[in-house]
Amino acid sequence: MSGKKAVFAALAVMVSLFLILAAGCGGNESAEGEEKQKLSGILNISGSTTVLPIAQEAAEMFMDENPGVTVNVQGGGSSVGISNVAEGVVDIGNSSRDLREEEKGLGLVGHRIALDVIVVVTHKEVPLEGLSAAQVRDIFTGRITNWKEVGGPDREIKVVIRDEASGTREMFDEKALEKEKPVAGAIECNSNGIVRQTVSSTPFSIGYISLGYLDNSVKALKYEGVEASKESAANKSYPLSRYLYMFTRGEPPGLAEAFIDFVLSDRFQEEVVAREYIPVTRI
Repeated sequence: MSGKKAVFAALAVMVSLFLILAAGCGGNESAEGEEKQKLSGILNISGSTTVLPIAQEAAEMFMDENPGVTVNVQGGGSSVGISNVAEGVVDIGNSSRDLREEEKGLGLVGHRIALDVIVVVTHKEVPLEGLSAAQVRDIFTGRITNWKEVGGPDREIKVVIRDEASGTREMFDEKALEKEKPVAGAIECNSNGIVRQTVSSTPFSIGYISLGYLDNSVKALKYEGVEASKESAANKSYPLSRYLYMFTRGEPPGLAEAFIDFVLSDRFQEEVVAREYIPVTRI
C-alpha cells in the first residue's frame, strides 16, 4: 500500500471511530432524556394539615420538573392520611405523628421529612409572656378556668384544641397534658389555620399550633420559660416538638419514591422545609 493510501485508510478508521463514539454519546443522552420522560402518572396524597403546605409546594415543584406527572394533595388529618394509605386510597399518607400501636401492623413505612415545633398561643389581649408546663396542663384539662389563676386578668379562659384525627393534638395531649383528656366544652378545630383564626378572633382564648402557622395575629407563649423556635427544638431545650412523616404502604414504588426523594433532597429541604421547620438533613 502506498503512503498516500495508508494515510487515507488511517483517516477513514479515525472518522469511523469518531462517528461511533459520537453516536454512543448521543445514545446515552437520549437514554437519560427518555429516563426523565418515564416519570409520568398520577400521585395521590392525603393527611396531616401540618404537612399539607410542604406537600403542596413539593407537588408544584415536582410537577414543574416532571410535566408528565400529576400530584393531587389533600388534608384531612394524620389519622385520615394513615388510614387512606393503608387502604390503598392514596399513594402517600402525610402525618404529624408516628404510628399508633394498632397501626404498626398495617405494613406502612415512615419517611421522616422534617422536625416540627408546637407553639402555645393566646389571643393578643392576654397579658402573659409564658406559662409553666403544669399551668398549660391544668388550663387545657380544665383545672384552671380563669386567667387570674395564672397571673392574668379576671376573665374566663376559652380553650381551643385540635380535633381527634389530628396528629398535633395527639402529640400535645401526650406531651403537654400527660395523656389526660382536654376539658369538656373546648372549641375543636380541624386544622392549624382554623385554630389560629379562632384564637385570634376569640378574646381571652388559648390554643396550640404548628410553628409553621405562627404569625402576628396571635401571641406565642414561652413554655417553661423557653421560647418555641427551630433552634430550641433542635437543641432539645423546648420539649413540644415532633417529626413529620410521609407514609407509604411498604417501600415506595416508582413515582412515590421519586417524590419522597425530591422532598428529602438537599435543595428542597434547605429552600422550602427550612423556612418553617427543621430539615431532617440537619439532624
